[in-house]
Amino acid sequence: MNLIGAKVYYDGSHWIAIPHTERPFKRKRRKRTTDKDETVEQFERAFNKAPKGKKAKKKEKLLKEFAPLFKDEQQASEFVETQFERLNRNRIERYKRLKRKAYLQQWHYFCTFTYSDKKHTEESFRKQLMNCLYHLASRNGWRYIGAWERGDKTERLHFHALMYIPPNAMVGELEEHNDFNFKTHNRQITNQNTFFNERFGRSDFNAISHQSEVEDSVYYMLKYITKNDERVVYSKGLKSYIVADILDEDIVCPYGNEEYEYKYVLADNFTCITYGEILGKVSPKIIEKMPKSN
Repeated sequence: MNLIGAKVYYDGSHWIAIPHTERPFKRKRRKRTTDKDETVEQFERAFNKAPKGKKAKKKEKLLKEFAPLFKDEQQASEFVETQFERLNRNRIERYKRLKRKAYLQQWHYFCTFTYSDKKHTEESFRKQLMNCLYHLASRNGWRYIGAWERGDKTERLHFHALMYIPPNAMVGELEEHNDFNFKTHNRQITNQNTFFNERFGRSDFNAISHQSEVEDSVYYMLKYITKNDERVVYSKGLKSYIVADILDEDIVCPYGNEEYEYKYVLADNFTCITYGEILGKVSPKIIEKMPKSN
């Protein structure tokens, strides 16, 4: 059984194919704002403002805050529980999206950007760094996936990102710095970029030489978006899947189901075929040539 037009992603261990379906696309109707929608939005704002800590204490605090909006405590409790489950499902979907997009791209660096008080406030750092990366992506072909983090002790804001930088598209210069790492209490050599240092404060560009370093970077970002409930930041146009015709000989086994769609584990070196043309065994260079989708 060959698969035609399957959506294929990498989960960190295996290539997984989702068979193509002919489900018609239905445009979603814009919903009218209701009191219930406003209550959900109010809950999200309260959830984000609530102190970080154990889930039980957070639920207890939010239940007290929202109890006056309902007839009795049971209704309030059901509402809070439903919203926690919804936010958890959304978080899981964000995790899946991050991993699938990250594992489908080539990356050159794992970068950390920190601001100097002499150059920025936290607000201006967020805004101007995002604007800078947006222009580098649209004009210079950079690609990035990033997440915001606050330091454990100082609560100082940082931005971590996987970066793809095309040949001859680097801005500034990478310079070696001999620094002292206060976490490990050792001196270390870091590569910092003059362009970002001048505009923001400090930048660390750690070169990626192996897929395992991409996986480490992804889980590092996942840890912090879990802890801080921050959103992932993507450059425009990053896709989650390649679209390929899969030969029966490259299908290893079925892989359960997801939303009633069966999936299949593929061979590590499966053949990439698109529109009847064989492009070769799966590799970063071949993936660049393949059609992609979300």
